[in-house]
Formats: sequence, C-alpha cells, structure tokens
Amino acid sequence: MSTTTKTTRQGLAADVVFAALPGPTRKRTPSPYCYRLTYQNPDSSAEGCVLSWDVMGGREVYQIALERQASGRLRWHCSCADAVYRGETRAKPCKHVRGLQALGRDKLEVTVAGG
Repeated sequence: MSTTTKTTRQGLAADVVFAALPGPTRKRTPSPYCYRLTYQNPDSSAEGCVLSWDVMGGREVYQIALERQASGRLRWHCSCADAVYRGETRAKPCKHVRGLQALGRDKLEVTVAGG
C-alpha cells in the first residue's frame, strides 16, 4: 500500500512557502521566513478557522490563523508580539500576515515602519 504526497519541484511539500521579510534585528535586513500550513478547514465557507500556518524565521515560531466570521468577513490573527500588544484592530496587519498575503503576487514587497 503506497501513499502519495503532493510536492513542489524543489521537493518541498506544497503546503510550505517562503517569503523574504524584514528580519528580527533592528537593522531589518531581509530574512527568509517559512510558512507551513498546519490546518485547512474542509468546508472553506464555514464559520470559524479556515486556515492556519506556523511561521518560522524570526526569533520564535508564530502562528497565523484566518478566521471566517458569522458575517462572512475574513479576519487575520497572528501570535507575534506586534499583533498581540499593538492590537489586531490596526489598519495594517503585522509583517507576518502581510508577507503571507503578498505571496503569489508579482513582486513581494513588505515594508515595516516602526516595527
């Protein structure tokens, strides 16, 4: 009995992607961050958690979740200090969420002002 895993050309699982984000040091030099999909709701239109990722590459491993609210609106959550202590209600999400949102676009440009 054999099982098949979908992989990319580089041999990585299809649920692992990378992005260059401003690094965790004060210099903010671009650093590679790895996003690993850890959960995908089989009913993508259901209320609650739709997707979640582990984010590696900074000082710690963070978690990002995409939540579908009862109204149908999607809301991003990140466990990094920027999102937790500065509030998820800010107009601009943290760099980890912005990096994930930018994946698949023509040019990934994530800039961070003040953190």
